[in-house]
Amino acid sequence: MKIIREDEAIRCAEINLESAGVLSKDRLKILEVIAQEPMYPAQIAKVLNMQVQTVYYHIRLLEEAELVKFLEYEEKKGAVAKKYNTIADSVVVVLNKKGWKPIGSTKKQTPKLFADFVKDGYFDGKFVLGSPDPHGKYRARGSEYSMIEIAMAIGQYGTFSFPLYSLDTELKEAEKRKNLVLAGGPKVNMLVAEINNKLPINFKEETFDIYSNISKKRYGENVGVVELIENPFSKNSRILLVGGLNHHGTRAAVLSIIKKRDQLEKGNNYDASVIAKIVEGFDEDGDGVVDSIDILE
Repeated sequence: MKIIREDEAIRCAEINLESAGVLSKDRLKILEVIAQEPMYPAQIAKVLNMQVQTVYYHIRLLEEAELVKFLEYEEKKGAVAKKYNTIADSVVVVLNKKGWKPIGSTKKQTPKLFADFVKDGYFDGKFVLGSPDPHGKYRARGSEYSMIEIAMAIGQYGTFSFPLYSLDTELKEAEKRKNLVLAGGPKVNMLVAEINNKLPINFKEETFDIYSNISKKRYGENVGVVELIENPFSKNSRILLVGGLNHHGTRAAVLSIIKKRDQLEKGNNYDASVIAKIVEGFDEDGDGVVDSIDILE
């Protein structure tokens, strides 16, 4: 079970009054220590400056009260040591069993960027990813793994039915008329290539850069796009494109949704129903992964 506090929740175990009776000051300290990290009694004794035999005594009582659990054995200096952990991150004693009350959904209000894709707490759409095999005009391989983070972001607002995604090489014609979340650029995703000329910000095949029909500017390098448009295959559906010139650009687009969604959702002045943004990614800590972004337009 869990306890909910505003926008947070913590894993919780319900215990009875008898179990709660063993919670002395020292035993509470032991629980607090091993809740942070599973430990052997000798480790606990060292952290809390207790005698090892005293810790064993407390652990035995806590185990009998089902407040701690044995995790594994390890041989240490010819002896076998047991490692322990708490049963949960917190415990609660329910004093009035009739006090349980039903609560409404804890789902947050769906943000504008995802509103067309989440209906009544359900994800009504499909992700379309570029196949990892060489395919399409450029024999490219899809590698837009950062889209996992977009799926997790949308998952805060709705459940889904299997399968959640389709490869561009597997997508059926009828599925093109659904709400779609497209990953990558036209090199790796054939559906993006198919709708490229319908995009307010599109990819130029001859120069392999990104061109904005809004500002009339061109962009290159680690640049990505986030575009929410009407589905060209169905006026009743929408397409959310999260892509880039390469996987770094797509990563930048994903990161912009995670970190700067509010700015993205301001949309574009020329059409309130469309979101079309260009973002640039940077690797600030030098580990080879895009971790910071700027919204260029």
